[in-house]
Amino acid sequence: MRTFMAIRTNVGVETQITKIQDFLKTNGFFGSWPKKENAHLTLFFFGDIDNREISVVKVLMDRIIPPFKPFLMKVSGIGLFPSKGLPRVVWLKCEGSEVLNLYEELNVELKKHGFAFQEKFTPHLTVGRLKGIPKNWGEIISNITYEPVSFECNAVELFSSTLTHNGSVYSSVHKSIFGG
Repeated sequence: MRTFMAIRTNVGVETQITKIQDFLKTNGFFGSWPKKENAHLTLFFFGDIDNREISVVKVLMDRIIPPFKPFLMKVSGIGLFPSKGLPRVVWLKCEGSEVLNLYEELNVELKKHGFAFQEKFTPHLTVGRLKGIPKNWGEIISNITYEPVSFECNAVELFSSTLTHNGSVYSSVHKSIFGG
C-alpha cells in the first residue's frame, strides 16, 4: 500500500493554497495542483509498504505521538524545490519547533525498524508540482503574497494514497492523537 504520515491542515490554509494556485495558473504556470481537501503537512512518505510494516508504523505512532501537546503551526512565505535552478515544486513554509521535535522522535524510532528518510526535514505544504513555467517565473513567484495563517496540530495520521486520473485519493489508515 502506498502510504505517508501527515498532519491535516484547516479551511483557512486550504483557501490560501487555492488562491495561490489560481494566481500561478493565471500567470502561465502549468502543473499538477493538489486538491484543497488534500492539503497536509507530510512528515514521512513511505511509498509502498506491506501490512507488517504498516502495523509497525501504527504501533510506533501510538507510542510516540500521544505524549506530545497540541501545537499551532504558522504558515507564511513561499518556497521552491529545488532551491536553485528551475523550480519543480512550489510550497508554503511551515514554522514551528514542535513539528521538528515530533519529526525527530518519529524518525529515530522509524530508523530502528528499517525505515530510511532524508536527514533534512523541511516542513511545508505543497501548492503545486510544476511542469511548465513562464520565462519571468522568478518575478511572478516574488509577487505571491498571502495572509499568514495557522492551523492546530492535534493528531498525526497514516494515509494510503491511490493515484487516479483525477489526482490522488487519500484515505486515513490510522490516527494518533496528541494528549500531552
